[in-house]
Amino acid sequence: MTDPWLRDVPAVFHALADPRLESAIPQPTTGPFDQACAHWGALHYTLSSLLGWVDVGCGLAWWYAAGKPVDDSPLLALVQRVWGADDLIDYYAAWAWLPEGVGYEFPQSVSPFDGPSPMWLGRHSRWKNEEWWRGFARRGQVHHHDPFYGGSDPLHLAAHAGPPTVEPSANPLVHLVPHQRRAVLVTEGLDHWLADLHALEASLPPQGERSWRVEIFDRCVGYLGEYRRSRVTGHWFLGKHSVHMGGHPGHE
Repeated sequence: MTDPWLRDVPAVFHALADPRLESAIPQPTTGPFDQACAHWGALHYTLSSLLGWVDVGCGLAWWYAAGKPVDDSPLLALVQRVWGADDLIDYYAAWAWLPEGVGYEFPQSVSPFDGPSPMWLGRHSRWKNEEWWRGFARRGQVHHHDPFYGGSDPLHLAAHAGPPTVEPSANPLVHLVPHQRRAVLVTEGLDHWLADLHALEASLPPQGERSWRVEIFDRCVGYLGEYRRSRVTGHWFLGKHSVHMGGHPGHE
């Protein structure tokens, strides 16, 4: 994929389908801007489009408050292993917790008066834990490009939460097994899989209080996972419903 923010997404799907392929997901490092966009863009895509979190700040606050459990979610286990290594995910979480429009160009070590204020963030951010913010501020900037330092959205992640189009594929393949409440969707491209899933939703026969389970394959990338639609949030998600709910304010 040529879009920098989506470049590492296929590797995430591969790792979820086969954990032996996890090493293909690039690790965060000091490098060019597009490399940082690819690495952190894949995380933002994963939480937003796979877990179906409409508010990643809410979801991460729920997850951190619970001690970052992974036993009930292979996806969060992958997130913890890849982006949680050396607690680098904290830079993404800190960005997700900032009040709208708030950002910091430099850490306190570089700009003592303009860097992040733990006291202020402990009161006004989505994560009201001043001690956590103190530890985060002391840590400073580890890599040249990260989701937190450089402005209110330095890697432009907010605009890259999922596939870049809402247009379905021209000719997706669909197979329904109504008595098992299962479906198989083969999409024509990774850009379209979520739009194809939404288009399929309208044609699925009602199953009362039960949910359809849709297994999705992309002709180029391979297996994308098994998805259900929440009757509470109306969003499709991968994994356990309780984890999906964590990223929906008022339902976490």
